[in-house]
Amino acid sequence: MKAVGTQQRTRGFRGRFAEEGTPPARKVLVCLPEPFIEALDAYGREHGTGRGGSIQKLLQGVLEAPQAPAPLPPAKKELVSLELVQRTNPLYKQFRNRHYIPDRGLVGQQLLYLVFYGSEVVGVIGGASSVFTSQARDEFWDLSPDKDTKTRQLNSIVNNCIFRLEYPAPNLATIVLAMWRKRIAADWQEQYGVEVAGFETFVVEERLWNGKTRNGACYRADNWELQGITKGYGDTNVRGREHQDKTLKSKKLIYCKRIPGKELCSQYTSSWNDKEKTKELSLKRKQMFPDELDLLLKTIR
Repeated sequence: MKAVGTQQRTRGFRGRFAEEGTPPARKVLVCLPEPFIEALDAYGREHGTGRGGSIQKLLQGVLEAPQAPAPLPPAKKELVSLELVQRTNPLYKQFRNRHYIPDRGLVGQQLLYLVFYGSEVVGVIGGASSVFTSQARDEFWDLSPDKDTKTRQLNSIVNNCIFRLEYPAPNLATIVLAMWRKRIAADWQEQYGVEVAGFETFVVEERLWNGKTRNGACYRADNWELQGITKGYGDTNVRGREHQDKTLKSKKLIYCKRIPGKELCSQYTSSWNDKEKTKELSLKRKQMFPDELDLLLKTIR
């Protein structure tokens, strides 16, 4: 069993991915009988190619790559809308399951949205409680070294925990991000009683199969600031949960954005172990969310 069609992904200065001159490729697992492998190696010695390069040469003229689809026109802001949605919503789950970072659930506060373009759902975006530890992020916000004070401050920073679009119209991602920031700031304060001071997100930088690089370009276009890169972690995450997923272990680019004039939270009472506050938050949530039937009808118009 041999792996072919691989591409080296090297990190350059400060941990960023270095640009490569070779076209993008995806790893393919191929099972070949030994005589074929020997013949492939002989072909490679004759033509100066490895197994992957030999297969590519042999396939030239046999398989033709399909033509790229015509580019879409730039997105129109008036066609974009967001709808609050539960994590259990089937449409949300479909998009979430196709996201490059596996779904490990969310801890703490969270608000999730379907992204509509016209009458079609084209993606999901959401915010959740900020991560507790991130050195570059902590320095950006000048968070307190005192654990209790920092915990209160973090309540006013929203983590953009999920953002997936499946309609590649130019500028759509930036339009959605800007709209989401304003929407979730208002919804977060209504739901949790905390004024949002800003946002954070973590992006796994990676060269994609189509030649593009995932590096947070849509965040930079929305004036988020790149603060650095995480250290990554091993077989357990910061909460001690075990996993073997390479993406979860990867180093991530750290982006942050302030809301001008907003201060970090200094007073906050959690609903944890508070039955009355939990009940109050649950009631608010029901009032904020659209009726499931109305949402379903909107998605099938």
